[in-house]
Amino acid sequence: MTVNLFVVSDNAVSLAGLEAIVDQDEECALVGRATDDSDDLRRLSDLAGTALHPDVVVLSEPSSSRTVSARVRHIASAFPDEASRPHTIVVAQNDDDEMIVSALRAGVNGYLSRLGSADELLRSLKVVARGGAAFCPTVAARMSRYFSAMQGLHDGAGFPGLTSRILELLAGGMGNRQIARRLFLAEKTVRNYVSRIFAKLEVHDRATAVVMARDAGFGEPAGELVRNGA
Repeated sequence: MTVNLFVVSDNAVSLAGLEAIVDQDEECALVGRATDDSDDLRRLSDLAGTALHPDVVVLSEPSSSRTVSARVRHIASAFPDEASRPHTIVVAQNDDDEMIVSALRAGVNGYLSRLGSADELLRSLKVVARGGAAFCPTVAARMSRYFSAMQGLHDGAGFPGLTSRILELLAGGMGNRQIARRLFLAEKTVRNYVSRIFAKLEVHDRATAVVMARDAGFGEPAGELVRNGA
């Protein structure tokens, strides 16, 4: 079976590298390429239902977590029939928590970072084309920690009392100063609690903690908190 690949990247070097790797394998065919320009991405839609229908869309070196989400949405709109929708895989040097969590939330089928070899990439593309999932060891380990932390959030484990309340407000988009004012605490105290939350969730930045907390059902938008008397 020939695996039809469509690569989306606004990084010329990355795009050229992927093309060179794909050309090495007779079982893979590059059927199209695009940047984030809408005219380029329209080429992806044009391939739907043709002999060049993509099996896998490779999101190469996306510039941000928002880019990943936007491109996955574009693929979904270009292929509204889920049964014929191409699978997606992120290939990127960026493996920070926020990028990985955003990719998982968007529903990608794979995430590869810091590849060891061209063979590793080609094997992963074929796995994803068959409907499987392909994650490099670093990302797989983070996924395991992510889902463990999510389970803890759902169970309320490790987030009693004041910590849980601070997590709720953090998920709602409040900064440390706002949380301190809301709960009549010293800002330093709030910072200490937020640091403990980061450690418990095994994350290194506020954005990822917010995403995880919201996924677990914590918080509401800050605007809602204000309207509700926060």
